[in-house]
Amino acid sequence: MQGNKSIFVFVVCGGKEHIDTLHFSLHALQKYSTKEVCVVTDSSRNEIPVIHHTIVDIPTPKEFNHHQASIYLKTGLHKFLPKGNNYCYLDTDVVALNNSVDGIFDKFTAPITFCTDHCSMDEFSPSAVQCGCQEAFAIDSPKPYYYYHDFQNNVLPQLLYIDQCVADIEKKIAESKSSKWLYRWHTFKYWLPGRFYHLCNEYKLDKKAGLWYDQNNTLLKYDENAKDDILYVAQKTGFNYNTSLKQWFRKDGTSLTRLSCEHLAEQLEKKFNITAKPFHWQHWNGGVFLFNDESAAFLEQWHNSTMSIFKDNHWRTRDQGTLIATVCQFNLQQHPTLPLEYNLIADYNNKSIEYIGHLAFLIGPAKKRIQPYFIHIYHHWGDEKWPVWNDVVKHIAAT
Repeated sequence: MQGNKSIFVFVVCGGKEHIDTLHFSLHALQKYSTKEVCVVTDSSRNEIPVIHHTIVDIPTPKEFNHHQASIYLKTGLHKFLPKGNNYCYLDTDVVALNNSVDGIFDKFTAPITFCTDHCSMDEFSPSAVQCGCQEAFAIDSPKPYYYYHDFQNNVLPQLLYIDQCVADIEKKIAESKSSKWLYRWHTFKYWLPGRFYHLCNEYKLDKKAGLWYDQNNTLLKYDENAKDDILYVAQKTGFNYNTSLKQWFRKDGTSLTRLSCEHLAEQLEKKFNITAKPFHWQHWNGGVFLFNDESAAFLEQWHNSTMSIFKDNHWRTRDQGTLIATVCQFNLQQHPTLPLEYNLIADYNNKSIEYIGHLAFLIGPAKKRIQPYFIHIYHHWGDEKWPVWNDVVKHIAAT
């Protein structure tokens, strides 16, 4: 790997599933690229061998778990790889799709070049720090849907039954008034001693409370707060519904549709003395990036910052929160980023990314059509119920 070359780099260590993922992505990349490919690993940690001709074996700190060791290698690549080359790092779940992949090396802008993430910084925040927002969202966000279905399946049939009974009672009372003698009879029955007035042996009226019951003692009255689905859900959850946004919110104003918070920004300021604004900045994604000798200072800062959070209970074991910190420290928020074609993040749950088949996507409100060169399958890897995964597998097997 000596000399001025363009080289793709993967990092992996640990479990079999991660190495299997690497082998799949290696196979795809070697089909479409003419460039060298190397794998950086700590072979002492691997459950199965990495099968590749160019492996850089680096011992990692024993106190690290496999996830931390992988991040240690990834953010420390400038220490472990030969100088004088142009490198493109790829996460193991980034899959090459066509012969345009080598063009990524032409996109480098010093000191380093990443692609943007699929979400904004405030949306990423709960995944970066231990603030509890992610866990609370997982508990709270299903509640409106649960109680909506409860209303439809249990409450609404009861409301319809009550409406039918009330209509029937009104009809029978109207019929009793159609005959003077019948009306007098019902009036006489009403004033007889006893708590209840009985109507045709089908209904009874609690004369003191003014409440009707059917013959099974079912109260024929419903709570005003449960007369429609939104009021019912609000009563059960304590949440508020914004009709214009068509979203549920907690009482503190936080959304139950869009998971976000400002706790990452708070931790960046507390730990690194960084003011990261705006909170909705679309930060960089660490899955694909270009680097060379000019990137050393940036990578060294990213590496050191990442190592510093491993023992900090306020942070999750991730490298993207510290990537945001490094971007801010180097004042690179407006730095050029890679076109999305080079790191299309196929988000299974993101409705702003629409899969239209044939490995093509419509992105964002403008529905921009993108045919990616690299696809980043960061979750639902191997999900045979997902058309995106099935089409990726078929495409690689067929070409």
